[in-house]
Amino acid sequence: MPVAEATALFADARACPVGFSFEDLPALVSQALGFEASVLVPQQRHTDLVFTFSGRAPQPPQLSVVGVCDALITAERGVALAVQTADCVPVVLAGGGVVGIVHAGWRGLAAGILGKAVRQLYAQFGVVPAELQAVVGVGVGPCHYAVGPEVVAALRKRLGALRQWVTDGRVHLQGCVHTALLQAGLPPTSIRLLPGCTACSPHHHSYRRDGTRAGRQWTAVVLPKP
Repeated sequence: MPVAEATALFADARACPVGFSFEDLPALVSQALGFEASVLVPQQRHTDLVFTFSGRAPQPPQLSVVGVCDALITAERGVALAVQTADCVPVVLAGGGVVGIVHAGWRGLAAGILGKAVRQLYAQFGVVPAELQAVVGVGVGPCHYAVGPEVVAALRKRLGALRQWVTDGRVHLQGCVHTALLQAGLPPTSIRLLPGCTACSPHHHSYRRDGTRAGRQWTAVVLPKP
């Protein structure tokens, strides 16, 4: 789907069955985009770390695994940034000739990863929050996301009361992402939430539903080459 001048790819279990690996990703992304793209992926650890890629792009369709982080940013064209999820929320950011992608679980949200990514887009590329568009992918819904009081407390410490998104120990993770993006300065009209719940959907992998047997779906964003 187009996001500003970028292209975002939201895959699900039909495109990424159990056993789908890092090595399969460049072919999937290139097929979806219609051109060969280099692919960068992070070593995801539920951190607030944001990695910026700048310089000579890897030769497509090469896959490069960067260090530990949970958000990627680039202004390089033809370089796809990708994260994997299985209940956490993938978030695509685009605007001002720059793209970013964030793996947003409750730990990353509580650590402030979305605000940090938006600030880094401004600090490094001069892209103000009002110029950004965000697409928030499918994650686990409140119907399947009962959490302990420590999770609620951590989210509220970072994001405020969250009365609309936390009820009876159940968290609406996409709603928390929406709040974090608003607090980072994005206009409400620039934030799009894709509907669904990974645990309810037969077309999405879900750790809450399937435990260690769960696969992973991938989300990618790229600035197409001129």
